[in-house]
Amino acid sequence: MALVIAIVYFAVLILIASLYSRKRVKSAEDFANAGGGLGWLMVTFSFVLAPLGSGHTMSQWEKAAGAGGWENLADAVAGGLYNGIGAGAMWWAIGAGAIFLPIAMLWIGPMYKKIGAPTAPRAIAKIFGHKLGYFHAAFQTLTWTGIGASELVATGAAIWTLCNASGIPLTIYQAIVIGFVLTACYVLFGGMLQMAWLNCVNAVVMIVCSYACVGILGVQYLSQFGGWGAVFETYDMAGLGSFMSQPGTLTLPPVWLGVIIPVIVLHLSAGAVSQTMMQPFFAAKDQSACRKGVFLGCGINIMSSLPWIFIAIAAMTVPKIAAQVGPNGLEAVPLLAQEGLPVPAIGFLMVALLAATLSTGGGVVMANSNVLANDIIIGCCMPNADDKKRMRINRICVVIAALLLLPGALIMAHEFVFNLFLWVFSFGMPVFVVLVIGYNFKVSRTAAWLTIIITYIIDCIWTFVPMPLPGVWSMNLYMTMVVSVVLGIVLHLIIPGETAWKKRHADEIERNSQPAVD
Repeated sequence: MALVIAIVYFAVLILIASLYSRKRVKSAEDFANAGGGLGWLMVTFSFVLAPLGSGHTMSQWEKAAGAGGWENLADAVAGGLYNGIGAGAMWWAIGAGAIFLPIAMLWIGPMYKKIGAPTAPRAIAKIFGHKLGYFHAAFQTLTWTGIGASELVATGAAIWTLCNASGIPLTIYQAIVIGFVLTACYVLFGGMLQMAWLNCVNAVVMIVCSYACVGILGVQYLSQFGGWGAVFETYDMAGLGSFMSQPGTLTLPPVWLGVIIPVIVLHLSAGAVSQTMMQPFFAAKDQSACRKGVFLGCGINIMSSLPWIFIAIAAMTVPKIAAQVGPNGLEAVPLLAQEGLPVPAIGFLMVALLAATLSTGGGVVMANSNVLANDIIIGCCMPNADDKKRMRINRICVVIAALLLLPGALIMAHEFVFNLFLWVFSFGMPVFVVLVIGYNFKVSRTAAWLTIIITYIIDCIWTFVPMPLPGVWSMNLYMTMVVSVVLGIVLHLIIPGETAWKKRHADEIERNSQPAVD
């Protein structure tokens, strides 16, 4: 029954979205960027769901739950086995929804509309030259393939839960392969317009279904253990009472150093130069469409993450579930769902999870295929290709971009994905620094190249070579952040360059800032 609910929902929804979008997609530009005509509502929902996925669902319940393999929370804490942060994981959602989203919608998105480029790499190219644009296009495709792989793992986890709840003994690896097909179909037929339409529907379904399942768990299953009150009491008895509230977790250094600062820094920097995150703004019809839905977007983004954290926290208070949770916390939500929800409700909860992971996974595929097709293949090799050929190349690249996610997802099926986000997102820091400097203050191609290359080397060294440094300085995030800012500022001060891009292209910015005419 659970599997039937999910299959019917996504099959019907994707079919309707495909039929809707295919009638309106007449050119390669329509496929890649919806013809640059998305209104504020579609821009809002598309952008809100772009950073959700496993980052706001699976990685958050992993952080909240922590490692399992024990039956008593108090004993696990006393033995040093518990490494979750409980409600502290909520700061990820708040940092993204209350800080990154408004800055992106009110400043970064409109800035790209002023530049007038169809993709993030092309915007870099307009300011710093085509070589750096091509470099960013190639590198972000590689790095965001890693993020897409984590989305595919989360999609596979949802499918695995659905199948096992329906009596189908599917392995996580088989489920990931099925997830690959779903992810490709999410954007294959209608491109950006199809994805935008699907995201509008899925945002509503995701919130309604996930919160409804939290309520059902509390009433029907957790009540036998004392309800949500007993969950709080269990954490309190284990000496983790502060882990059950956001103000309480503010006193915990791991929450600040491992969640709050990383989410703000990484979303603002990597998100601002990522085609996956910024894609809805390139498809927006004007700057107003980027800004108008900011309050709606912030609320949805924050609300969407919380149910998964609630469920993970509760799972670790049920002995037979905590005993089965692995070292990365992945199984916490699926196991509690199978144990405590009626089969139809499992279907609705996994539909909610799939709505989040497919929106981001589909967004990664759409963005990577857009960059592969238009910035690399067409831009470098086939600039004179006719529109029919461009459309064919775009669709082929969708399949290629989806296939690239599969090997990584199969490898990291049982890995802790949070560290992947730290590494991959850090590559966006120096690009964001030079973009802000070049657009607003000074354009120096030499300084930009040096800042990016040196910082990338530092990021890789600090990620893969253990650093015997105190505290946060052993983490790639903090060293990459410092190197990006210091190099970006110092090198642009001492190396000759040109006047800021916005000062030399004021007329172009003025033209691109004109409201769209319906």
